[in-house]
Amino acid sequence: MVSKTIFESDGDLYLSVTSKDACYVFSVNPLVKFLGDQPVVLGISLIVFGLVLGIIGKRFFKISLFIVGTTVLTLASTLFVFSAFLNRDSSNATGWIIFSVCLVVSMIGGLLLAKFFRFGIAVAAGWGGVVLALILYNSFVYNIDNSHKVVFWIFIVLMAVVCAALSFKFCWPAVIIATSIAGAYSFIRGISVMAGGYPSELEIIKQIEAGQIGGMPKSFYGYMAGFIVLAITFMVWQFKRYGVESETDKDGQRKV
Repeated sequence: MVSKTIFESDGDLYLSVTSKDACYVFSVNPLVKFLGDQPVVLGISLIVFGLVLGIIGKRFFKISLFIVGTTVLTLASTLFVFSAFLNRDSSNATGWIIFSVCLVVSMIGGLLLAKFFRFGIAVAAGWGGVVLALILYNSFVYNIDNSHKVVFWIFIVLMAVVCAALSFKFCWPAVIIATSIAGAYSFIRGISVMAGGYPSELEIIKQIEAGQIGGMPKSFYGYMAGFIVLAITFMVWQFKRYGVESETDKDGQRKV
């Protein structure tokens, strides 16, 4: 058992105790843990990814589908495998091997989504729905949730299904809206990783479980305002620059 005393700048005193017999925080995968220790790398990566997705998401929609598909499938597969088969005693090497396998398989899935782009667009729109659901949950929906996180999961799944379904009817508008929302969220998240003041969804869920949720910090609403402005800016740019017509002709060749 290891204990240490921590003095915060506001004068508060904390006692941290670490033991192999204590409860632990489980990381979804080793990459998340690694990047969490390097906020500048993670923050800049999210900002660049958000700008690319928000500005040229429709123009290079197949590349966007590959990236979004790979990201979604990697997160889903690693979350399942790590939660189902690994425990606190699993080695980092095992984690990296499993993550690498999930990443390779997810890249193949991303390529398939790009090839069968109508289905891939539905996945991208569903991911945009997930991002929008996270934003809305953080803003006010968490107030009606309970310790079992029922509202969280129902809301996430419902938004994803609705947005994916709408994409079959409104294909290219769905691409623009989904890439704009996801790009804005990634950009704002990148800033918050480095600057702080934007609690993660996992932190909010833990506070709900512990009955300690008391509201969002004021800085959160500043981030939300920035997200709204940026998402609308990305949408206006893409709608004006690329329109809602297909980026390929009837033979599948890219239009010039």
